[in-house]
Amino acid sequence: MAASNNIIYKIIESKLANDQISDLKDYLVNNYSDLKIIDLNNEILNIEIPNISKYNEISIINDIKQSCNIDLKLQSTSVSDVKTTVLISGMTCGACSSSITNNLEDLPGVFSVSISLVTEMGLIVHSPALTEEKIISIIEDCGFDAKIQKRESTSKYIDTIIGIQGMTCGACSSSITNALEEIEGVNKVSVSLITEEALITHDESVVIDLLKETIEDCGFNTIYIKEAKNEQQELEEVVLKIVGIHDSLDLNDYRYNVEAYLNSLPGISTFEIKLRQSKTEESTAMIIDEIELNDELKFMYNPTIIGIRDIVDGLENIEDSIEYIVVNSIDQSSESQMNLLSKVKEIKYWTKIFIHCLVFGIPVVILSHSEDSKFWKNLVIFKGLYLVSLIELVLSTYIQFSLGWKFLIKFISFITKGFKGASMDVLICISTMTTYIFSVLSIVSSVWYGKSEKPPKVLFDTLVMLIAFVSFGKLLENKAKGATSTALSSLLSLTPSTCTIIDEQYVEKTEENKVYQTKTISIDLVQPNDIAMVLPGGKIPADGIIVFGETEIDESLITGEPLPIHKGKGDVVIGGSINGPYLIHLKITHTGKRSQLQQIINLVKDSQINKAPVQRFSDYIAARFVPSIIILSLITFTIWFIICYTLHPDKLPKVFQNEENGKIFVCLKLAISVIVVACPCALGLAAPTAVMVGTGVGARNGVLIKGADILEKSTSINILLFDKTGTLTTGEMSLVKQEPKLPNGLSMSDWWTLIGSLETNSEHPVGKALTKIAKENLNIDFEDETVNTVIKDVNIMIGLGIQGSVQIRSKMYNVTVGNHKLISEKCPNLEIKSLDSSNTLCYVFIDDEYSGYVELSDTLKKGSWEVINYLKNAGYIIGMVTGDNKGAAIKIGKEVGISENNIFYEVSPINKDKVLTNLKTKFPTSSIAFIGDGINDAPALAKADIGMAISSGTDIAIESADIVLMNNLSSDLMGVVNALQISNKTFNRIKLNFLWAILYNILMLPFAMGCFLPLNIVLPPVAASIAMMFSSLSVVFNSLLLKNYKAPKIEINKDRDYELGNDEDQFNLKNGTREEFENIKRKNRVNFSGNLLRRQYRNTTLVSNSEYELISGR
Repeated sequence: MAASNNIIYKIIESKLANDQISDLKDYLVNNYSDLKIIDLNNEILNIEIPNISKYNEISIINDIKQSCNIDLKLQSTSVSDVKTTVLISGMTCGACSSSITNNLEDLPGVFSVSISLVTEMGLIVHSPALTEEKIISIIEDCGFDAKIQKRESTSKYIDTIIGIQGMTCGACSSSITNALEEIEGVNKVSVSLITEEALITHDESVVIDLLKETIEDCGFNTIYIKEAKNEQQELEEVVLKIVGIHDSLDLNDYRYNVEAYLNSLPGISTFEIKLRQSKTEESTAMIIDEIELNDELKFMYNPTIIGIRDIVDGLENIEDSIEYIVVNSIDQSSESQMNLLSKVKEIKYWTKIFIHCLVFGIPVVILSHSEDSKFWKNLVIFKGLYLVSLIELVLSTYIQFSLGWKFLIKFISFITKGFKGASMDVLICISTMTTYIFSVLSIVSSVWYGKSEKPPKVLFDTLVMLIAFVSFGKLLENKAKGATSTALSSLLSLTPSTCTIIDEQYVEKTEENKVYQTKTISIDLVQPNDIAMVLPGGKIPADGIIVFGETEIDESLITGEPLPIHKGKGDVVIGGSINGPYLIHLKITHTGKRSQLQQIINLVKDSQINKAPVQRFSDYIAARFVPSIIILSLITFTIWFIICYTLHPDKLPKVFQNEENGKIFVCLKLAISVIVVACPCALGLAAPTAVMVGTGVGARNGVLIKGADILEKSTSINILLFDKTGTLTTGEMSLVKQEPKLPNGLSMSDWWTLIGSLETNSEHPVGKALTKIAKENLNIDFEDETVNTVIKDVNIMIGLGIQGSVQIRSKMYNVTVGNHKLISEKCPNLEIKSLDSSNTLCYVFIDDEYSGYVELSDTLKKGSWEVINYLKNAGYIIGMVTGDNKGAAIKIGKEVGISENNIFYEVSPINKDKVLTNLKTKFPTSSIAFIGDGINDAPALAKADIGMAISSGTDIAIESADIVLMNNLSSDLMGVVNALQISNKTFNRIKLNFLWAILYNILMLPFAMGCFLPLNIVLPPVAASIAMMFSSLSVVFNSLLLKNYKAPKIEINKDRDYELGNDEDQFNLKNGTREEFENIKRKNRVNFSGNLLRRQYRNTTLVSNSEYELISGR
């Protein structure tokens, strides 16, 4: 199965006739004999390729198109799509990004294209057969420079191991293999008779229960299910620059030794060594950050198996004179990205151009306004050619072809590429070239006819002023663009460049660092389990756990937590945060792209590429804008030219009557004004600048938004569903009661040992709480990693609990810990008094015998009641979905202020999405956001219109979440308020930007076209260029106003008695009707206007009147 590939082609332009279908079938059979035609009709061609390596889908599509004269478009393929990220330089407006998008989308095998104008990045999802070179070629053909940043598969495969009981021969394993391979989304199946296990590699869409049922349908029992790490996803690429190769070094010996060393290491996947002097060099060196590498070593390795520093240390032992420098380092990458985001290169370039324009342009303007003086009239080189005209020509030629070279390049590309890739630069070049050619022809005409009265009238002053003002506008625009990305630049600046580690085995009794040897290394060489030393005021080098000392950590730029947080031994710290007044030692846990800071940076960057539907519409308009303006300019010239020569001179507008250079001169200036005043830049910048600022403001406030489309969807949310444990509550449960029922031969200590050992394998808050309580009962330091036992065959039973085998004193026990549903399944007739408890209950079974229960109590998060009340008053319908029992769910609901009618209890994680499905069916116009912990709520997060996950660890890139809320000490639930407010404000700002960009062009174009000439109102080209400049700047500065956002200050009353609010004021999700829902939606639209919000909050003790302005965001 893994070797086959289904490809579906969409037949475009026209439907096929029956005879064409027959001919196409014959052609495929005759030329591709082993292809299997799955479906062929007049619109779709669906074929299966049995050998991927033999055929290339792009070559097939081109062959069919040429041989059968049928136009096809690759629609989908079963092979994993490839996601390629490209860095693109030279884009200036929406027309630029739109032209690149359109040209790439025309390529066979391209499924989607997203181009970010602000970050100058492109994301192309395509077939693996499409090469990087072809992508680069297409972008360069559009007139832009491009470089591949990364290329990766979009499919994220999961390895699931299932224990199977009852297999006896190869036929058994074969039948299971065949059945599993039939499941859509399963990539590979390996069934072992010896270990009685099946290893299934599949994508995330495959439900685990389906795998289990398929095996059982074959007549076998499944005894456990567990997830194995997919090693391919753990791999990282490193590029090392080889420094110090000298003439006396034997390159063949050196190459052999390096290859032998790398082949001997565990965890090295692939490697490639390139030596400039080597005769066996296969290809040229890569270009990274514009520095050509002469000698380099590139390899893929698994950092969970071997550390990067260990690899480099071994390489340096091969040849003492050679050093290795990490080229694709985090530090260099961060610095180059900061320069890119800050527009350093662009600002330098346009500053230089603008200064040169002033130096050479001001004389041209002065000369143009004094050329009619007697002094210049007497300076004649020969009849018809005046010195003043020659000086203006020379200076203007330099400005046009040297300083304006960037515009000229875009115009040449526009012409040579079949009028594709039109942008603002093309319009500027057309206007300046028109004025230049007109002026040159005016001089030639003067020489030809030997005019001697005065110098010819030229437009060189218009040309130089146009380029000067456009250059100044570009300078200001790039400075403003750089300001939109300050939040992301701030995150990038947090990346430390070096790390001080203790250079010998760490001893916990350390009192002073001076006793131990230390060394400072590059941040790229830090690896997990290193012990790092952080001085007071220093940056935390990577994610880790404090093993010595205590201090205060400033995490404000990462989590949004405004105050320093006290951290001590055993506490987790985030790389990039700032250490306080004391020295600490920490054990590194995550480095590189796995660190929390890098995940945040990548998420914020990627959010710029995902476009909102309204932004895609603007790209569509921008692509057609420039050609439309050129046509409009020609129409303007033609109409006024006709009017000039058909109307009586006295009836013409005064501007024609007063122009001594002729009517055609005025017509030309009107046409130029039309070209200059039009501004596709404002349209192109309307969304990306607001998204960049909005997502940056979100990151600053601990809210990570994954794209502009998320911002747009967030504005329509009307129902908020919260998970309970770890979301509304802290998830740090305390022991209320324990009722053990000990089997023969087991003590209380044994009972807690079995429970604690098993629960160490659980990520659920209940499991973590049981582990902590067990260790406390066993007098084990909580910082120790595990209880000293042997654990086997662990199986996470979704929605029920956890089971596995635990060995103590050489005896293996089958242990199961779970909720009340486990009781119903294992002992349906068992009577337990605790079933009606309002606390969380965990039941224990040892060797399938009931062995007691543990009762846990959870604590409401600080500020939960206030945040929920705030959201209710703002007009949102609030509900809760939990897997806990009814009593515990209603208790928390009462404390937080959620009506019992809106609480869905005893819902397993895999069924939470069904609650959302039912609500959407019941209320079709509803838009639902689900807020969970991101651990057990993946189905619900994915199903919701907006999924918000509260990050409690280092996994920021929670795949199923649209918005990630950083966990901080103040209240991570405030992140929900911030996320909704920032999304609304950002999207409103996008709409305002679009409105302004459209109104500007609608209003200014009639002025430029001369529609108001009868009123003696004219817009000269220079004034048009100033207006165009301010239109772009106004959009950017309008987006920058989002930086003024301040999170609402919700006062937390610590002495509040939590009571359920008035139930009739809350919409009933369980029993409410569709009509009632529509009514509440209409009512709540009024709430968002602020009138009701003002009344409600001024009548509560939550905030003072002075704080209302902060709450409402006004």
